[in-house]
Amino acid sequence: MRRKGKKMDLKKYEVLLKVVDRGNINNVSYDLGYTHSGISKMLNSMETELGFQIVKRNNKGITLTPEGEKLMPIIRNIVKENEKLEEEISLINGLEKGTVRIGCFPTTAFVLIPGLLRKFYDKYPRIQIEVLEEHSLEQLEQWLNRGIIDIGIFSRQPHHHFEWLKEIDDEYVALLPSGHPLCSHEVVPVKELFKERVLLFKSHKGLDQDIVQIMKYVDVKEYEGYTSNSDFTVIRMVEQNGFVAIMPKLIAKYAVSLFDVEYRPIDVDMNRKIGFAVKSKADISPSLKRFLSCIKD
Repeated sequence: MRRKGKKMDLKKYEVLLKVVDRGNINNVSYDLGYTHSGISKMLNSMETELGFQIVKRNNKGITLTPEGEKLMPIIRNIVKENEKLEEEISLINGLEKGTVRIGCFPTTAFVLIPGLLRKFYDKYPRIQIEVLEEHSLEQLEQWLNRGIIDIGIFSRQPHHHFEWLKEIDDEYVALLPSGHPLCSHEVVPVKELFKERVLLFKSHKGLDQDIVQIMKYVDVKEYEGYTSNSDFTVIRMVEQNGFVAIMPKLIAKYAVSLFDVEYRPIDVDMNRKIGFAVKSKADISPSLKRFLSCIKD
């Protein structure tokens, strides 16, 4: 390839980021209003202007070349700074426009996001919200570090170096089928709970460490029972198949409103902290500032 000395088009940067973040041209062509061939031509044109290949194309999708990996943080920063510039210009002109990208777990999106967005839309109808859901905490951390999302809503961990804007204490409770004998307890003994058919949430990295600590309380060193990586599946299995479960109260409260289940406190004092995290408070956009004002209200 021969570099022709042209200045890069910001729109091409934006398209490149979307394609790389989603890993596939088909996943973004509809959202961006381009055809598949149109995006391919745009990427080819970009590589011609740069003088080298930045993405690899195969049947599984698109990945970055080593050269693309080097450029990506710079390109992402250019696009983000341009978005902030456009938002500031809109504010000066009396308009409030922009985009806020939120990353969270599917159950968090189900429980928390609707109320937040209803309040936000009433105040700022011209600011767009993108919600990206992901089961993996590790993936959400990477998205926030790389700037794919502007704010993450997830459980706070000791290794996190993010800046936290708000935290919610969320205690663990027992989720039970409606009418289960343990429902007669005001506080369910965990030892009694583990005498039943227990179903626990388990990610690809294993059981949640809070659950592991609860298990230690009843001297359960290894759990060999049923697991699922979906809170929704856990809830349905409790309702339909007579399992019992331990889960955060924030999720259990909504489960009770939608399914034939009940929840009770347990006799182990264990909480998780759900936090609203940003990479840096000093580097947030005008649109994100307005979203944060709704969180604090």
